[in-house]
Amino acid sequence: MQKKVMNLKDAAGLIKDGQFLGIGGNGLHRNPSVFCFELARRGLKDLKLVAAAQGLASDAICAADSVKEIYFGFFGFENEYGLAPGMRKGCQEGKIKPLEGP
Repeated sequence: MQKKVMNLKDAAGLIKDGQFLGIGGNGLHRNPSVFCFELARRGLKDLKLVAAAQGLASDAICAADSVKEIYFGFFGFENEYGLAPGMRKGCQEGKIKPLEGP
């Protein structure tokens, strides 16, 4: 059987510019945060993200100017912390196209 476990940098290296990514988790909980921080560090461009309730992990990629479109039902840091600042700034500057709902 082929080995399917790899280190974080190798896994992040599989993601290329322009790809469509489904991000798990919900707001601030059960996000693939460290993986998304690595994607943000890599400086990818034109990614499309989808999740029901995007939060910290997705916001890191938005803040790195790596996202072109986001599909979501809610995008923020739960009720206590408001909207995600990287996503909000990208949308306000016209760098990110927000697409809410299905």
